[in-house]
Amino acid sequence: MKTFPFIYNEPKQFLSSLQGKQWADFLLGEINPRFSVTTIKAKVVAVREETADAKTIVLKPNWLWKGFRSGQHVPVTVEIAGRRVTRFYSLSSRPNDKHLSITVKRQKGGLVSNFINTNIKKGDVLELGEATGEFVLPKTLPSKFLFLAGGSGITPIHSILKQLEANQFKGKATLLYFVRSFEDIILHSSLEEIAKSTGWLEIKYIFSDVPKEGYDSGFLTKEILQKYAEDLKSYSVYVCGPAPMQTKALSLLEGNEIKSELFLLPGQTSLKVKKTGTVDVFLSLSHKTIQVKGERSLLEELEDQGIYPQSGCRMGICHTCVCKKAVGSVTDLSNGEVSELGEENIQICVSRAESNLELEL
Repeated sequence: MKTFPFIYNEPKQFLSSLQGKQWADFLLGEINPRFSVTTIKAKVVAVREETADAKTIVLKPNWLWKGFRSGQHVPVTVEIAGRRVTRFYSLSSRPNDKHLSITVKRQKGGLVSNFINTNIKKGDVLELGEATGEFVLPKTLPSKFLFLAGGSGITPIHSILKQLEANQFKGKATLLYFVRSFEDIILHSSLEEIAKSTGWLEIKYIFSDVPKEGYDSGFLTKEILQKYAEDLKSYSVYVCGPAPMQTKALSLLEGNEIKSELFLLPGQTSLKVKKTGTVDVFLSLSHKTIQVKGERSLLEELEDQGIYPQSGCRMGICHTCVCKKAVGSVTDLSNGEVSELGEENIQICVSRAESNLELEL
């Protein structure tokens, strides 16, 4: 049986106690876990298995949800072992759908992706933030699209394709989807339905690990692009996938109008470097000095020591983890650039220590 804390008998005192938004949220949460005056909460209305390690979570948000544009991502907060953890996931549904959806692929070492795939079920309530991101369609649509997706990078592209379908797009679109194997194709049936119902979408699956007869294999190359997209410069290009794929695409498509979304997986925040010993990191707001190996992102190495700075996407997109570096040098893991020694703002989720540092944390 649920109980409520003591409430004053005097009406004025009672009304005064209701003025705090946290108290109002508590009362509303006792009535319905999705009710809130401050927080976007969404009830899980369905969970669909896409592959052996990817699920689509269908959500019904409360009245605070302001909507989204196809291609955007949303912060999702869950509680794991008593700690609130936030990650960003691309929305895989389209804005006018009855419910919104995120599609989450289990990642090796991914705290939240593994938790969602293992534990989230129908009836659960997740906390969301506002949708953000510029990986969206322009107001005036081009006549030709080229979509390059790698792994779970298909999720925002799927949302964009659904929106184009709803808009009754009359041009041409080619999707090159690079994935490990046929069994790893995420949102497979939905992609095929879009292609079948529209007539303007051509899909080519390219398998990197397990070849399949009748399909291309390998990674993104100039030859693959020329094979399926003649006159490349006539296409508006959208790229979403891991850093190596994005880097390759940008080099091959120089001169094209390109929108890109970078996915840094947990294993990709580590680089193979030859280092010995540790570096000192002074946290000026905490008045604490710690030692890190400088082998992975600063965010990961701080978390290893029980320090949990505010973070979100963990892939250099949302800028939630930005902090001031007063002294020292870091490598930007998204592009390999080494910073100057002076003061600047850095994203600790994609920054690796190269020297002793002072951070405003």
